[in-house]
Amino acid sequence: MMEEMIFFGNEICCGTYAFLNTIQEDTIDYKLFEITTTVPFGIKHQREMDFSRLLTTFCDPNEGVDKAAALWGYRQEKKIFEDEREAAAYIGEESYRHRCMVGPLDMGKLEYLLIPNLYTNMDHYITVFREGGELFCVDSEGIPARRISLEELKTWMCVKKLPEAKGHIAVRTFEREEGFVREKRDEQVLLRSISAIAGNIRKAEEAKQGSRAVKACWDWLGEQPMNRWRLSFLYDISFLIQRKFLQNYWKELLWKFDILKKGTIYEIGDIVERQIDLLSDMFRFLRSDNRVYQENFIRLAELEREFYNTMEKVGKTDVSGA
Repeated sequence: MMEEMIFFGNEICCGTYAFLNTIQEDTIDYKLFEITTTVPFGIKHQREMDFSRLLTTFCDPNEGVDKAAALWGYRQEKKIFEDEREAAAYIGEESYRHRCMVGPLDMGKLEYLLIPNLYTNMDHYITVFREGGELFCVDSEGIPARRISLEELKTWMCVKKLPEAKGHIAVRTFEREEGFVREKRDEQVLLRSISAIAGNIRKAEEAKQGSRAVKACWDWLGEQPMNRWRLSFLYDISFLIQRKFLQNYWKELLWKFDILKKGTIYEIGDIVERQIDLLSDMFRFLRSDNRVYQENFIRLAELEREFYNTMEKVGKTDVSGA
C-alpha cells in the first residue's frame, strides 16, 4: 500500500479522527480542529436504559464536523441515505474518486473491533477508501487499514438506534477550497469559532442541559442499581475529562494568540482545572470504592454554571487581545 497518514488515539472525538483520515492533511492541529467543532463544550444527559449517554456532548459530532470543515477551508459534499444497500453502493463507487467519511454508525455492528457488543448504540465514524481497486477502511480505534468487501460494508450501515443519526446514513467527501488562505490559519479558525463555542454552552443551558444535566444525571443514577450503570458512568467521566483537557488546550491557544482578555482566560482556566480535579476524584471514588457522592455532582454543576456565566461575558468587546 502507498504511504498515508493515519490518525488514531483517544485525545479527541472519533469524528475528528475520521475527518483527518479522510482529508489526509497533516498540517491541521487535530486538537484545535476538535475544538472548532464545538463538541467539547456543553454537557447533555439522556435517560436511556443502556446508560450510554449519562453525561455526553450537547453538540452532536455529526453537526460539529459540518461546522468545522468549512472553517478549515474544506468544501463538503454530504450524501444522506436511509437504505444501507444504497449507502454501501454509493461508497463503493465514490471511493474510486474520493476517500469517504462514513458515520455516525452503530459501533456495536463493526465486527472487526474486539468484543464489538460492548459498544452497541455508540455513535462512531470511519474512513473508507480504495487502493489498487480494492476497498479498505480506517478506524481510529487502532485499525490503520483493513481490506473489506461491499457486502461487509453493507452490514455496518446500522443507524436505527442512534439518536445522532436521526435514522440516516451520512457519507461525506471533501475538497480543498480554491484560494483559501492558510496563513495564520490556526489563529483565524480559533477566533471565528469563539461565538459558536459560547453559543453552544448557552444553548445547553437554555435546553435545561449543561449544569442541569449533571443534576439530572445524579437523580437518574439514584433510581437505578449501581451494577447497571457503573461501567458506563466510568466511561462517560473519562471522556468528559478528555473534553475538559481540550478546553484547557483551548485556554492555552487563547493566551498564545492573545485573543481574549487575560482576566477572562484566567477565569476559564481556573474553572476547567477545578472541574478536572473534581471529575478525577469522582472517577477514583467510583472505581476504587464503588461510591458516588451527591456533593460532587452539585459542585460539578455549579462549576459548569460558572463556565456558562463566564462565556456569556465573552462577546465582541472581549475578543480584543487586551
